[in-house]
Amino acid sequence: MVDHFVLHLNTLGAAPEKKPMPTPSPTISIRLPKAARESLDKATKLTRRSRSFLMQEALERHLDTIVREETGGGRRLTHLLSLAGAGKCAPAPRAADEIDEHIRWLRDNA
Repeated sequence: MVDHFVLHLNTLGAAPEKKPMPTPSPTISIRLPKAARESLDKATKLTRRSRSFLMQEALERHLDTIVREETGGGRRLTHLLSLAGAGKCAPAPRAADEIDEHIRWLRDNA
């Protein structure tokens, strides 16, 4: 159901015609920490854009990245990169008699 109309005059002077306006976007509300609100207000002054515009732009530009990071895509890669080179300095396996000697030493000195 369309409940908003805009009147357009055609150039021939005929009666105005009614054209439906696009349905406005649904309104949502969010809680922001004081610092975030202040940053947003500062950005609105600098850019001369509304809070709504800036928040919508931020969501459109960054939501995919946030979802990817929170669902593990980014975290897994970061974790794997942190393991690069792991195990290079691992000691070689010991011979059985070395292990037995070490166990005897632990028993005697415990």
